[in-house]
Formats: sequence, C-alpha cells, structure tokens
Amino acid sequence: MPTLEFKNFGGEVKDWLTFWGQFKKIDEDPEMDDADKFQYLLQATTPKTRTRKVAESFPPIGSNYNKALECLKARFGREELLVEFYVRELLKLTLVMHSREGRVLLSSLYDRTEAQLRALETPRVATDKYAAMLFPLVESCLSEEVLRAMQRHSNTI
Repeated sequence: MPTLEFKNFGGEVKDWLTFWGQFKKIDEDPEMDDADKFQYLLQATTPKTRTRKVAESFPPIGSNYNKALECLKARFGREELLVEFYVRELLKLTLVMHSREGRVLLSSLYDRTEAQLRALETPRVATDKYAAMLFPLVESCLSEEVLRAMQRHSNTI
C-alpha cells in the first residue's frame, strides 16, 4: 500500500474536516504514545500559520498533547463554526446566482448546492433544524420556470 501523506492544516475552516478525518486515526490509536501523537500533530499543521503557532505554544511533551488538540478543536473544529461556514457558502452561491454575471447552469447549481449540503451533514447537523432556512435560500436561486416545473412535479407525486 502506498503511504498516505497528510494534508497539512493551516487554519481554514473548510479544511478542518479533511484534516480531522485523517488525524483522528492517530488520535484514537491506543498503542501510540501521546508524545508521538504530539509530534504528528505538529507535522500535520502548516508552518508559520495560526494552527502551528497554537500547537507550538504548548511544550511538546505527552501530557500537553490533549491540551493542544483540544485548543485546536475549540478554535477550528467547533460544530457551529462549521455550520456557519457552509451556510455562508450557500449564501454566497445565492448572491452569485442573483448577479448578472452569476448565471450558471442548473446542473452546476445542483452540484455546488449538494456539495455544501453534504458538508453540513458531516458535522451531524440536523437537517430538520436548517431545512426551513436552506430550502427557501436555494429556491431563491432558481428561475420562475424551474420553480413552476418543480411545483408541477410535486403536485403529481
């Protein structure tokens, strides 16, 4: 098997899920010493970024590993922060769709919207919590003829 190369985390909220998806395996390894985990954590952060500075603010000893990791989680991996980011991305998409130069194909809108919604599912966001807000938001991007076609289709089901 080829070796996996970590995608370094530099502090962008959009990159947290990728980083944590990889690093979680190290974190949950019961046979690995916390001092080694700390070294992997340092290596998995991008040099000269906020994330590396936060991790390096703790002396790199085993007893500080969990403290450093919790600090990173609190700053970059909070569920509400992730939700805000992906909802903001949906808002940007609707703003682009409403601008003159922002007209995109319906299939492209679908793909981009679906990607943001999948990302919202990742931090276990309850769909019913946000459905009342997200559906009208996405619908606001659609032309009248598409909305009419959707209405006709829903009436036949």
